[in-house]
Amino acid sequence: MAMELKKLDYPELETLYKKTGGKYRLTVLLQRRVNELVRGAPKLIAGEQSKDFIGIALEELKQGKISLAEDNQTVVKS
Repeated sequence: MAMELKKLDYPELETLYKKTGGKYRLTVLLQRRVNELVRGAPKLIAGEQSKDFIGIALEELKQGKISLAEDNQTVVKS
């Protein structure tokens, strides 16, 4: 069963800003994780076969499976 990815609404986006520590950190985290996925890194969410790498990275973040390390560069997977 494929997971349905959706667009973010403003309150959800604000929640992600708070979760990651701000707009900059959210942007860097998503950019780094999307690059990993494009290069063939395994997805951390089950059932998702989509090539929507941004959507996959967002869902991984929402589920608490990725975060940005203190160096603002490294994607930490949990």
